[in-house]
Amino acid sequence: MNKSKIIINLDDEYVTNIQSAGNYTYIGKALTGTATSAAYWQIKRIDATTGTVIQWADGNKLFDNIFDNRATTVSYS
Repeated sequence: MNKSKIIINLDDEYVTNIQSAGNYTYIGKALTGTATSAAYWQIKRIDATTGTVIQWADGNKLFDNIFDNRATTVSYS
């Protein structure tokens, strides 16, 4: 399985965490200093299985998800 990890901090307020696994790329955004185990992340998933499909964790753009769970217990729509 192909995995990659990129963490980008474009300003002092938010950090962006990008991780890829297989056909999925997960992009998480949270306030700088937020633990990936805290439920304060906005997560979107790019699915390249049958083209490019962008889905949001829980079907919304709220900052209420745990980035560590992005590929296991989080649902996307």
